[in-house]
Amino acid sequence: MKQPKILIFYGPPGAGKDTQARRVAFKSNAIIVSSSKLIEEKIFDPQLQNDPIIQRERKNYESGALCTPEWVTQIINDKVRELAAQKQSLIFTGSPRTMYEAENEIPYWEKVYGKENIHPILITLKPETSLFRNTHRRICEKCGYPVVYSWEAEMWKFCPLCGGRLIDRGVLDDEATIRVRLKEYEERTKPILDYLKERGYQIIEIDGEPFPDVVTQQLFDALVKINFFD
Repeated sequence: MKQPKILIFYGPPGAGKDTQARRVAFKSNAIIVSSSKLIEEKIFDPQLQNDPIIQRERKNYESGALCTPEWVTQIINDKVRELAAQKQSLIFTGSPRTMYEAENEIPYWEKVYGKENIHPILITLKPETSLFRNTHRRICEKCGYPVVYSWEAEMWKFCPLCGGRLIDRGVLDDEATIRVRLKEYEERTKPILDYLKERGYQIIEIDGEPFPDVVTQQLFDALVKINFFD
């Protein structure tokens, strides 16, 4: 049986982490573990709205600040434990996102999957590009597929994957919120890349400035070299 692997996508808001993760998952049948989606499932669960912890985390999330690392770590590692038992390859998008999470998640993942089977990927993007993309981004109301801005996509009204209606995310993608998220990324997420290097990981860097299809080709070429699709 093929040894399951873990890919960890990093990059600023708008770098296309979710888009590229979906494309890799489609080609490889790996399972995407999105911290944002796991968080959203919790904080928007109607049955949990009276929970003071959920109220706190929802306030953080909607303001653009990161959720409490201890809380996020518990959610992530519980999911990894579940999927590891199923021998599934995993794709993470932007998680671990703080040093606390990295120091309490990466060592556990190494024990479960083997350090040689974990591959961090950095999609680079200029801050001005990140700001523009996020304030012009839309997602599918039905499946959540993110649509990066382009002259062609600007005319789209429906999702190219499932046909659902394309909508914006309101306050989550306004300029003030995006600037907070960029600041959070610089101060709390980027240091994790240094932590990974210190642990002996080689970061796979992909240029996120071109259109998504070009980025995908760069990414697939890099993944072939590490035998991810074998």
